Amino acid sequence: MSKKDCCETTEQGGSSVKVSVDVTKIVKYVCIAGVLIVGIIFGSKCFSNLLEDEII
Repeated sequence: MSKKDCCETTEQGGSSVKVSVDVTKIVKYVCIAGVLIVGIIFGSKCFSNLLEDEII
């Protein structure tokens, strides 16, 4: 396939764009990011409580 054949246009001087969005990957990475954010917040709060109680 040459560069000329990769995007065939129907009009003279026109262009075509094909955008593919994979929603499952987006949802997966948003969920992973949310879990990491909640884990960091919870972990830092527990760590500060341990320091206040002088357990560590």
